[in-house]
Amino acid sequence: MERRKIISATVIIFVTGLVLVFPKIADRFERYLEKRERQNVVIPPAKELNIVRIKPVSSASSKFSSSDPSSDKNTSAVNWNVPFTSQAPLQIWDELHEEACEEASVLMVLKYFRGEKFISPEEADREIKALVEKNSALGFPVDDTALQVMTLIRSEAPDLTLDLIRNPDRERLERELLGGALIIVPAAGRELDNPYFQRPGPDYHMLVLRGFTLDGYAIMNDPGTRRGEQFVYTWERLLEAMHDWNGGDVENGAQVAIVVKGN
Repeated sequence: MERRKIISATVIIFVTGLVLVFPKIADRFERYLEKRERQNVVIPPAKELNIVRIKPVSSASSKFSSSDPSSDKNTSAVNWNVPFTSQAPLQIWDELHEEACEEASVLMVLKYFRGEKFISPEEADREIKALVEKNSALGFPVDDTALQVMTLIRSEAPDLTLDLIRNPDRERLERELLGGALIIVPAAGRELDNPYFQRPGPDYHMLVLRGFTLDGYAIMNDPGTRRGEQFVYTWERLLEAMHDWNGGDVENGAQVAIVVKGN
């Protein structure tokens, strides 16, 4: 009888321990998975792997045309050869790099129009930090509006032509790309639903539109992940996520994009 009481007490203690400890273990495991996801150790989604990306080109004369010139829509696709870096080139996701999507996007655009490439992750990291310092010197916060980003670009490359377009549609953006432009897109990051973002994703994000395919995809350099080079979003998703910084309610921010052209 006494032995049964001991066994029963032991079972009760064991079960109680599980009830108390399991949530903590589950929470730690979830945080571990989130950390690994930030390091981009995830399985690529089938929707990305199934997209056939067109070959990057370096000049407006190298376009891929369809055989139906009579179409009233764009009959060419383009994918400009824009150098890529993530906003954390050394995979150090500290506070500075968590907020550096604007600077990384600007840097990629500057590199492209200067005809430069990234030599190393260390160089990219130094250049991103320099732009963060310049942004601060201009008196801007860590989250920049599209107009503030345009000011940052002008301070680095006054020869580039910049245009802020409001409520752009797919056809307008495709025309700008075909004309040789790159486009910087501010976005509500969580609405992009990028599988490589740490969940739930950044409130605010910025990325570079470098081209498009004929089957409905926008080709991006997305600095929010080391897998962001030529990452594809559907036009619908990109346009729905396009929102400028407005102080915090970014899902209701204005739909704008920065068109950047060389001279």
